[in-house]
Amino acid sequence: MKILLERCSFCVFSAAFILSIPAVFAAEDESSSKRLEEVVVYGQKVEATVSDTSIAITALDEDFLKDMGVQGPNEMVNFIPATTRTDWDIKIRGVGRNFRGLGGDPGVGTYYNGIYSSDFGIAATEGGLYDIQRIEVLRGPQGTLYGRNSIGGVLNYVTNQPDHDEFGAQFRMMLGDLGTNEYFGFVTGPITEDLAYRITGVERNRDGAVDGHAGTEDVEGINDSNIAIILDWRASDDVNVNFRVNDRKSAREGNFGNGGHAITGEGPCVGVHPITNENQCDPRYRVNRDTKHYAPGFRPVDEAWYNTYGDLADHPLGAVPWLHPTTGATHYGAYNRPGVDNTDEWPYMPSPGYNNPDVASYGVGNSDAPDVISLTNNTAWETFDHMAGSLAVDWDYSDTLSFRYMAGYQEFEYYFNRDNDFSNGHTSDIDDTVIAATESRSHELRIFWEAGERWTATTGLYYFQENRDQWYGIRERAAQERVNDAVNYGPAEHPTWLLDALAVVGWVVPECMNWETVTVGDGSDGSGYGKYCGDPGTTYSRERDTGAVYEHRNIVENINMAFYTQGDYQITDTLSVTLGVRYSKDKREGLEQRGGYSELNANDYSAWLPWAIQTAMNGTELNNGEAMNPMAFYAAGVNGLAAMNVAMGNAYFTGDADFPIGYTCEFDAAACDYPVRFQGVPISWGHRTRGSFNPDNEKTWRVNFNWEPTADILVYLGVTSGYRAGGWNMGGPENRGEVDTTGDGAVDMRVLLEYGGEEITSYELGYKGVHLDGRLQLNAALYYYDYKNYQDHVEKWEETSGDFSLPNLTLPGGIPLAPPGGRGPVSVTTNIAAAANKGFEIDGLYLFNDAFTFGGQYSYTISEYDAPYTFFNESDPRYPRNVFGGDLTENPCNMPAEIKALYCLEIDGYELQGIPKHKASLWASYVWYTDPGTITAYLSWAYTGDYITHPFDRPWDRVPERDRMDLRVTFREQTGRWNASLFVDNVMDDTYIRSADMDARRSGYGSNWPQRVISLYPRYWGVEATYNFGAY
Repeated sequence: MKILLERCSFCVFSAAFILSIPAVFAAEDESSSKRLEEVVVYGQKVEATVSDTSIAITALDEDFLKDMGVQGPNEMVNFIPATTRTDWDIKIRGVGRNFRGLGGDPGVGTYYNGIYSSDFGIAATEGGLYDIQRIEVLRGPQGTLYGRNSIGGVLNYVTNQPDHDEFGAQFRMMLGDLGTNEYFGFVTGPITEDLAYRITGVERNRDGAVDGHAGTEDVEGINDSNIAIILDWRASDDVNVNFRVNDRKSAREGNFGNGGHAITGEGPCVGVHPITNENQCDPRYRVNRDTKHYAPGFRPVDEAWYNTYGDLADHPLGAVPWLHPTTGATHYGAYNRPGVDNTDEWPYMPSPGYNNPDVASYGVGNSDAPDVISLTNNTAWETFDHMAGSLAVDWDYSDTLSFRYMAGYQEFEYYFNRDNDFSNGHTSDIDDTVIAATESRSHELRIFWEAGERWTATTGLYYFQENRDQWYGIRERAAQERVNDAVNYGPAEHPTWLLDALAVVGWVVPECMNWETVTVGDGSDGSGYGKYCGDPGTTYSRERDTGAVYEHRNIVENINMAFYTQGDYQITDTLSVTLGVRYSKDKREGLEQRGGYSELNANDYSAWLPWAIQTAMNGTELNNGEAMNPMAFYAAGVNGLAAMNVAMGNAYFTGDADFPIGYTCEFDAAACDYPVRFQGVPISWGHRTRGSFNPDNEKTWRVNFNWEPTADILVYLGVTSGYRAGGWNMGGPENRGEVDTTGDGAVDMRVLLEYGGEEITSYELGYKGVHLDGRLQLNAALYYYDYKNYQDHVEKWEETSGDFSLPNLTLPGGIPLAPPGGRGPVSVTTNIAAAANKGFEIDGLYLFNDAFTFGGQYSYTISEYDAPYTFFNESDPRYPRNVFGGDLTENPCNMPAEIKALYCLEIDGYELQGIPKHKASLWASYVWYTDPGTITAYLSWAYTGDYITHPFDRPWDRVPERDRMDLRVTFREQTGRWNASLFVDNVMDDTYIRSADMDARRSGYGSNWPQRVISLYPRYWGVEATYNFGAY
């Protein structure tokens, strides 16, 4: 609320000043007969105004979008109560989705001219929202009037239609900051007496909004084109046919979905507990970027190490003195020693910032107002191709019966390569890539009917089919070719030394694994892994890229069929009831194919691996050019990982217990045949798993009472249920299970694991009124959402990996060869028994006189988990698990109190993600009338309160509150033939963020607890001119 309070005096002053303008400049009195023009919407599938529609709805019409400079989702959500956006979707009243995974559904449905679009990002950015008649935003569960069920709400983008009467055209040009040159236009008119057309074209070009650092190119620009053609045929007095097709292409430098992202800081957080703010961390340890350490991660050390090597703040070999928040004890931790201490940080690659001066000079400030810059290898690219077609046929059979058939087809393909490690060097270069193709089609039949004078209804049948094919990869194309090249399992004098050592205990590693050809569903003993033979190909090729530490090729088919009906019964002249019901059937078929590079923790084998390596010697082995001493494998400080690196030729023994190995290759070397391994035995792995999801039919319903005491006032009270189908989070680390299908006690098959459907019951009381002789509109709503089986992406404790299985062997000392070590907390999609969301919304528009209009909206939301559930907080720089909790092998909630307090979070009552408690916006316009034309000034101000992006609610998971002010001045020539505007967006140039997290994947895995933030647009100015032709 700090920003809101600070701006209050400004807002009051501005309002008082603006309100005084009409008294000075305008001759009209307050009794002017001019009324507000209400936006006509089809939110309930029949033509009505916003104030006549008994649901919470916001309508942004074409003039509003242009006057407020709305060209995409970041600006749009500023004017919608209780609505925020994520990387991929939006949340309405907190309902959206907390994860993006193939095999599930969004929480908010997106429609284009009433036809479902399977990707929010398409409609939200198409053509810079040019030639859009209006955007309808319905808040709350929608299903009894829409084909595709939407548990959180609906966005419907409605385009302008052809003109059957006269020729018309428009050309718009925008020039401005960042080299902006954008061109928009349409042409429309009749072809025959009954057939009309409309052709709309857009070409947008803009340089990157995020400055490049140290020679990096600017990113987050625009290079987008779109063409749309609409034909509208009046086949008869009763039948109308409308056909639309569009084709869109985009290619730019940018990190798809990430936006302008940056790292605000990384490293340990040491301070006085409780630490609730990032600024409480000692800056000697939590730095902008770390460039002094080759291996990421920390290990526990004792006070003696601290006394010998000093403090990390003074020496890179030193230790960090963490304080335990509950016991007060000091816990020392030092950076991992490459090739000695297992990093436990997949994919076991070097730190990308090591010894890089450009990384050392990188700094953006804290998350309150970061100065975001880009540092990449100039490989942040994205391309997008989209084509869609729609057909709508309307038949008015009689005055009481009409039909509408709608068909939609859509296909799109996108490719991106995101440079995620915030560096431009070759020590490590972790990117991720996607080649994704989606094809969908839908059919919907709506019947509008009346029975008597009191009953009107809409009944519909719906079918939707979608096919998605996603090839995703996390790629390490540098790191001394660790992933591109085949692994050498021994030095030149003994090339198979490590494999021979494993064979000493009966462990024969299979040949290289190709995940694309393994048997579907195979989960048998010893399956799914093998030696690692490299990932050859062509760098950045869309057909066969290189360096895949992980990749999946997942295919899913989604089918939804539904019957719905909703009707209104007029009980009295002022009271009516709305009744609706929906029956829905969902079905999914999926094939998950995944694999890549990994390493088996060699320190798990420290009890026998050094002995096995020494036993497998053939007498030719060397240690730094001299004959190998077999007893060196038993020297102080030598563990399984150190011995393994020596056996592979990656290292040699030094005789120093603290630093027992030296390295064959310099860390700075661009290429190396024998790079040090950070975790253990390199392997390839992979599997293919099929799934079929076929839940029971689901029913949702709506009951709404509507009271209209006057023609200008509507009060409604309703209860609505909603449902979102379950599915899979395909590609997720814990998305499959192993089963015994024969009953012999041996696992032999893998299957996809499902999460269940989510249910919601919404209770809403609303008011809509038109007052002051049509010059004031007010809408308000109180609501309460009761969730059951809330779908969420959480941290779950994993004790063993289900990616592959090792042979059933007994090792020396009677120890069985254990399956691959689990990753501790892993991200999984599951259902939490209950959650609750309640809030209040109000929006209004006031026509003070013919010159001055003022509007605004405010929402207050409280949302929380409402059931016992535990999350596992492993990755926290205030008390890292590897230092405080050791190598946990069990659920930390079952461990001693001092461990449980750090890592086991009881989340009952915790805040839900992505939902600000306070959100508001104000806008105003004032018109000066002159002989040549009108001059209109527009002002808008938007405020979004702080919210969290992760239920852990660490200081680095919270998005600070933010506000933004935009200004525009427009001249409209008196005949309406042309107009021109000058605008400034984000006048204060406050670069706020919309997301913050500690997602290792989004920061290249090599940093230590980095906070990654995504910024909103900086200050941006431009000029815009529009010329109309013909009837426009």
